[in-house]
Amino acid sequence: MKRGVIGAVLGAALAVSLASVGAIAQTIELKVSHYLPPNHQMHKQLEAWGAELAQRSNGRLKLAIFPAAQMGPMPRQYDLARTGVADIAFFLHGALPGRFPLTEISHLPYAFNRSEGASAKALSTAEASGILTELSGKLAAEHEGTKPLYFIATPTLSLFFNRPAVKSPAGMRGLRMRHNGPIASAMLEAWGATPAAVPPAELADSLSKGTIAGMFFNYEAAKSFQMAESVKSVTQLDAAAGTFALVMNAEKYKSLPEDLRKLIDDTTGPAAARKVGAIYDQAEAEGRAYLRAANAEIPELSGAERAAFEELAKPITASFIARVEAKGIKAKPFYDELRAAVGAAK
Repeated sequence: MKRGVIGAVLGAALAVSLASVGAIAQTIELKVSHYLPPNHQMHKQLEAWGAELAQRSNGRLKLAIFPAAQMGPMPRQYDLARTGVADIAFFLHGALPGRFPLTEISHLPYAFNRSEGASAKALSTAEASGILTELSGKLAAEHEGTKPLYFIATPTLSLFFNRPAVKSPAGMRGLRMRHNGPIASAMLEAWGATPAAVPPAELADSLSKGTIAGMFFNYEAAKSFQMAESVKSVTQLDAAAGTFALVMNAEKYKSLPEDLRKLIDDTTGPAAARKVGAIYDQAEAEGRAYLRAANAEIPELSGAERAAFEELAKPITASFIARVEAKGIKAKPFYDELRAAVGAAK
């Protein structure tokens, strides 16, 4: 009888052990969704990340990447991850205006500039992305249902036109300009333009047809969306940032074995944000060269010309912060902490 009991116990222990080994050896594939074209640097970065995860997990963790809004349109990317339709998604905050009010504080005019006026100089995307990701704990609540892996902040938004360059706010009057969110919209209005919402995939056609006169955009996106023929000039202001986030469904993250969760943690966070941000910086330089080669006009603005745009945009900061604070959100402390981090950046 004792032998039978011992045998049963050993058999059960062996079964549990084998089940554990099987669980550890199981291959897990995570569905990753984004709205960008396959030639975009973010798609290539996600492919590189997938290869790294597969290599470091001995093939146990893999990514299946769905670019170009295959899983859903641009405004749905965040909710694809939040609801678990996708396991991970890369999305643009500006596509969901008002839904991330604290994150939108980082979109305020010249928020990533070390100084003001004629001497204003924006941080690189690498620096800005690292700073915003370091502050991501304060943004987690408004990304409910997901685990933010890192943020990308591109403080290079400027004015792109289908006509000769505009060097002053006076030249913006009456122009219909595409924006990427409520703050960019307010900035365009402050400069005299009429804001318009146009999806990125439709921009080249809208510019060519004259449906819009221009857009709040950056060089890397202009190249990714192949706008050499439709963009005739750029007024480079580096006036505001667009922000993006790579987020993972919170329950899916929790369901992973501990070692695979650690692998996700080790390959994301502020260091990854700076690494990916540096790729954006390189793509921005390449995008500028791309438009230059297409004979786009990119004039150098004087300090006074730059300051004229900045001065008109200043009231937007206090107004937006007050509106967010009225909702019971501590916007001013977040803005002050962000500005202090920008000022301390090397």
